[in-house]
Amino acid sequence: MSVDGGMMSGTDDTIEDVEALRRALNEARSEVEAVRQEMTDVVTRQETLQRSHEEALARVRQDSDREVIVAALRAEAIRNGAHNPDDVVRLIDLEGINRGEDGSVVGVAEALQQARQERAYLFGELLRPGYSSGTTVGQAAPRPGGIEPFNARAVSEADYEARKWQFLAQG
Repeated sequence: MSVDGGMMSGTDDTIEDVEALRRALNEARSEVEAVRQEMTDVVTRQETLQRSHEEALARVRQDSDREVIVAALRAEAIRNGAHNPDDVVRLIDLEGINRGEDGSVVGVAEALQQARQERAYLFGELLRPGYSSGTTVGQAAPRPGGIEPFNARAVSEADYEARKWQFLAQG
């Protein structure tokens, strides 16, 4: 009998061990499922944030491109003798004017030429630089300056760090 009793108690221990292992396995599975769900939530949140960031960045780029295009149109309208450059810019269709990858604005001259043909009343006579007509003297249009040289050894630490991060952000 002791043999049978020993076997029975050994079987009971094994069954209890198996039940404990099953519970531990089920707990581990539920923990793994919870971690998977959390990872899915985190990935979804990250994708949502990335999409909203990309949309905001696209809006900022679009707005800045529009501002640069309007400024280029206004400057060129002034060079072309517009009476009121802001009115000329408001009346021009901006569809054919784009900003290139290098930052230059393409299509400004054509748009102003078309505006000059369609609405000549917005423009005065085109003055050549250095030419005088009556009391009006045409001045040469100002051109943008060149890039100033930067001496990294002579600037403060804060200026150096700011320039360094500007340079790295362009890459």
